[in-house]
Amino acid sequence: MLRNNNSAVVAKMAVRSLSGNKRKNIVLILAVMLAAFMLFTILTVGGTWLHMQKVQEIHLQGGKYDVFFYGGFTKEQAEICKNHPEIRAVGIKGMAGWGIKTEQDSTLHSTFVWADKTQWEKIMRPAREWVRGDYPQNSNEVMATKAALEDCGLGNLSIGDSFTITYGDALGEHTKKFRICGMWEGYGDKKVFYVSKTFFDQSGFTLEDYGRGFMHLQIKNAFLTDKKFKDLERDLKVGKKQRLMLTSTASDDMLYLLLGLSGLMAVTCLSAYLLIYNIMYLSVSGNIRYYGLLQTIGMTPGQVRQMVKKEMQIVGGIGIGAGLLLGIFTSFGLIPAIVKVLGVREKDIEIAFRPLFICLSALFAAATVKIGSSKPVKMAAMSSPIEALGYQAAVLCNRKRKVRNSLRGSLIWRMALERLFRDKKKTAMVVCSLGISLSVFLCMVTLIESQGARTIVSNYMEADMAIQNDTMQMKEKSGWKPLIDHSFLKKIEEDGAVKEMHPILNEEIIIPWEEDFVEYWMTNFYDMWMEESYEDVKEDYQKHPEKYYSFLVGIDREEFRYLNSAIGNKVKEADFLEGNVCILYENTLGLDFEKVKGKRVSFYLSDNPERNCQMAIEGMSNDSYYANLLGTTPTLIVSDKFLKGISDNPYVSKVSIRYRREYDTEAEDRIKGLIEASKEKKDFSYNSKIEELQMVKKAQGNMMGIGMGIVLLLAFIGIMNYVNTSVSNLQSSQMELSVMESIGMSQAQLRKLLIREGLLYALMALIFAMTAGLSVTYYLYQSMNYRGIPFWMPVIPVMAAVFVVMLLCILVPLIAYRQIEQKESLVERIRRFEC
Repeated sequence: MLRNNNSAVVAKMAVRSLSGNKRKNIVLILAVMLAAFMLFTILTVGGTWLHMQKVQEIHLQGGKYDVFFYGGFTKEQAEICKNHPEIRAVGIKGMAGWGIKTEQDSTLHSTFVWADKTQWEKIMRPAREWVRGDYPQNSNEVMATKAALEDCGLGNLSIGDSFTITYGDALGEHTKKFRICGMWEGYGDKKVFYVSKTFFDQSGFTLEDYGRGFMHLQIKNAFLTDKKFKDLERDLKVGKKQRLMLTSTASDDMLYLLLGLSGLMAVTCLSAYLLIYNIMYLSVSGNIRYYGLLQTIGMTPGQVRQMVKKEMQIVGGIGIGAGLLLGIFTSFGLIPAIVKVLGVREKDIEIAFRPLFICLSALFAAATVKIGSSKPVKMAAMSSPIEALGYQAAVLCNRKRKVRNSLRGSLIWRMALERLFRDKKKTAMVVCSLGISLSVFLCMVTLIESQGARTIVSNYMEADMAIQNDTMQMKEKSGWKPLIDHSFLKKIEEDGAVKEMHPILNEEIIIPWEEDFVEYWMTNFYDMWMEESYEDVKEDYQKHPEKYYSFLVGIDREEFRYLNSAIGNKVKEADFLEGNVCILYENTLGLDFEKVKGKRVSFYLSDNPERNCQMAIEGMSNDSYYANLLGTTPTLIVSDKFLKGISDNPYVSKVSIRYRREYDTEAEDRIKGLIEASKEKKDFSYNSKIEELQMVKKAQGNMMGIGMGIVLLLAFIGIMNYVNTSVSNLQSSQMELSVMESIGMSQAQLRKLLIREGLLYALMALIFAMTAGLSVTYYLYQSMNYRGIPFWMPVIPVMAAVFVVMLLCILVPLIAYRQIEQKESLVERIRRFEC
């Protein structure tokens, strides 16, 4: 027999078959379109999220780097970095000095820093908004920022202007005239004057000095695993005073985000597979007689298979094309519009678009269509004419049922449970699909809330503002001024918008040499912070302890309770308030608390040597909030009551303020007004949670908007997954429901059955999300929690999601069955599934 090429005829029959079953084929096209749409949007919006995460890090860090080397470094270490196979670029910075005073201001915070060519042109460039002028080449030139000039009281100067400033370096204090050769604006530390290599070489500092030399490293690969990071530490032979720190975006923790996106894609493909398989199975089952009749007139099984495949190719082509177009519209149009309405961001969202995303989405969607339709296609091809004549579309009569006692429990609940677990594999798929979507929603909304600007910005004791007396940064106590006095504090206290305030009291103290604790402290202090050895100064310290002064830090009862809880409630409140015990500020020395606990420290005020005091150390803290004034000998945190008892007029170095209403801009304006009204306003500085919030928001850009887009997509994915599966299940059980209705089940009882079945689905999905999903969320959160933000689950979004899931699982089956009920009568439904 000669073989005929009937492909054209088969293609025509496939088109006619599609047009003859429009309802089912439209649902199939929608399923494929949904799969392609979700895949594309997950890739696009997820890629944008990762991109914005990196942009945020660049803004907050002030440069694009992956590893930060702190503590000074040797030439050998620099060469190892430049030649290391894992490192692409090495930027170097050197501290050259610090501002002391100008004619306009005597309390400066700005520093002088040299940056090499790689640091300035490659590492820092992504964090700069603009640069004007040239980088300094001569020792009297500086590259300035507006913030640095304003800190010096020189905010009216620009490029080409000159100014005179007194600054300090390793060789002492100097007064010099500088010319502004350039200016820049951007992110990171802006109270900096960038200087030439010549200026740095003249400062007396070297890159090996602790706290003077810094390296910023860019790695070649996207991530640096823990093993490779440890290998790098070993290769560099990192010393005790040195620190090698890995940024969050370069750590292998970011792999979890990629795995999360891969998981989303897997869930999407699985859901689409289930939907396509269910619809195709029902469609082929209903057309078995048709396929059998085609074979009676000469069509071969291979041609039947070819025809059904052609149908799915047409369905897949239309669905994938429409899904990608919808994904492009949603990612570039709808999501930014929705987020803009929600007011999350100010500028338009910049979507990260890659042609690869279209290819991957089409590839995965096509594979899903092929796999999902393979079994129904095979079933259609294997249907012989004889089998087709006796085929029964409904398999209800062939199911094996277990005999159940109908006298115990609620009949409706038992029927709902029986329907739920009749096909355990399918139920597990549905619950996992919905549960995974809920889990990822929970994970994403938790991460987004935790990385929000309001969460990242969290000051000590949740203070909204902290005002500091900058004159107390001067080495000589004679230069201190009582700026934050009783009158100033009273004005703050009388403001009705201020809920509480907590002043920090300070006094300079002398701690004489002692063989036990003081010796232990000084040895570790010089090993960590000083270039010279403790043995070189030990004899001088024993003879002249007044040259090695330190400070008392006085805190009130509320601050003590906050600090004590942070260190594990190790100090008895009564003993602390009475001045019997103190808390040691550790100064990051890594001291062994067991060697410190209970040790008694003797000291006296620097201006009252006759008044000797002694107290035991019962706690140890490393909180930088108390590092405002530090000396060579130990800094002791005591009660303000005790400090006021031994000093007539202790200085207030800092006061933290908390408003009754968080982020109260009006209250903050009034507090700032008090500073502006002072004759010594230039000697104040402050940290504002409101201003820091604005800075973090600016650094994050539209990252939160992208995150909101992901959450909206995840919510949509979870809803559509359940809707599709629920409708498919309802269609396949029409015969069963119709028979129950025909033997006396009322409409109200049928609705109760569907409601209970939906509630069981919702309950199981919620249990899945709150156990496995919450565990994964916590693990992922902690792996990315490099800022040390406490874990908390946003209650309102989670409760809203629970409510939506419960409502969805109730309404979808009711609405779907109502549509089926309205289209056909009970008799027509039973006849259609008649054996």
